[in-house]
Amino acid sequence: MKLVKLPDTELEIMKVIWKEGSPISTSQIKAVLDEMRPWNVSALQTLLNRLIDRNFLKTFKDGKNKCYESLVEEADYIAFENKSFLERMNHSSITKLVASLYESRNITDEDLEELAQFIEKNTGGTDD
Repeated sequence: MKLVKLPDTELEIMKVIWKEGSPISTSQIKAVLDEMRPWNVSALQTLLNRLIDRNFLKTFKDGKNKCYESLVEEADYIAFENKSFLERMNHSSITKLVASLYESRNITDEDLEELAQFIEKNTGGTDD
């Protein structure tokens, strides 16, 4: 399946579904979203239908409730977005990304140390 970049509002809905787990009903999704800001149920329904059209969700009836199930894993979408961002903004260079974060003071020396430890551990540098 080919993933597409989601608009922010659709991504917000998917984050709820990934966090809460699926299947999940429209009313359950709305209740979680309403904690952040009020949502109109018809607007929510429109966005859920778009997510179905984009093959992110499938739907089924459970009694009177319309329920949704995720067809895309959160980790798969994050990987897709990260790859796209890295290609667009940093010419697929992790080094350029980290350097720009450091130069703009958006990453600390502690973050860099943590990253160095991650790299060392995951490239066979240590037996931790």
